[in-house]
Amino acid sequence: MSNETVPTVSKAAIRRLRTRSELVGAARRLTAEHGLAGFTLEQLCDEVGVSRRTFFNHFASKDDVVVGVGLDDDEDEALEGYASSRRDPRLPVFSTTLDDLAALVVQRVEHVGLTRERAAEFKAALDREPRLLQAMLTQGDEQQRRVAAAVASHEGVPDDDPRIGVVVAVAGALVQRAMTGFFFDEGPPGLRFDHVLRDQLALARELFSAAPPLDQEAR
Repeated sequence: MSNETVPTVSKAAIRRLRTRSELVGAARRLTAEHGLAGFTLEQLCDEVGVSRRTFFNHFASKDDVVVGVGLDDDEDEALEGYASSRRDPRLPVFSTTLDDLAALVVQRVEHVGLTRERAAEFKAALDREPRLLQAMLTQGDEQQRRVAAAVASHEGVPDDDPRIGVVVAVAGALVQRAMTGFFFDEGPPGLRFDHVLRDQLALARELFSAAPPLDQEAR
């Protein structure tokens, strides 16, 4: 993966991400056990050891913390750094985009301390409160738009370049498969998320390289 392309995240940003992660994890656990109406914000804050003021510095509501929709979601330091950097002009356009986006995801997973247990808690929370699924999907759409804009900026292409939608969709599908494989499927001890995602990228490249161009297929 092209880790050199992903800017270093500040210590303050990492602390902010970890506090958010702890709030999200506790909220999902409480939701899975009691439902959204079964606990108060005070109980959630006590669970994590933060004040209500700290909570509202990160999230607008109880629904948002369970879904993981933060007030500063449009202030993704790593994604902004990627957007402001530029592709090596010696490389073809989009030649490193899958690796770049994968590296951003791996960095976020490592910084927030996302584990198999926390992923299982999220699934359990959604099972208990299925209406939250729509909010999660809406947030995913917004994040995809931000990623697409960052890719356009990094690659130096117009925002409406049709290849952006394809590469972002492919990256998103590979990340989803890696997330499912790592967090929900059984795996060997010591299994690492970045290795699972790397294997998904390798499989995609193998398939893409084996496919003939569309104009050849038509002949």
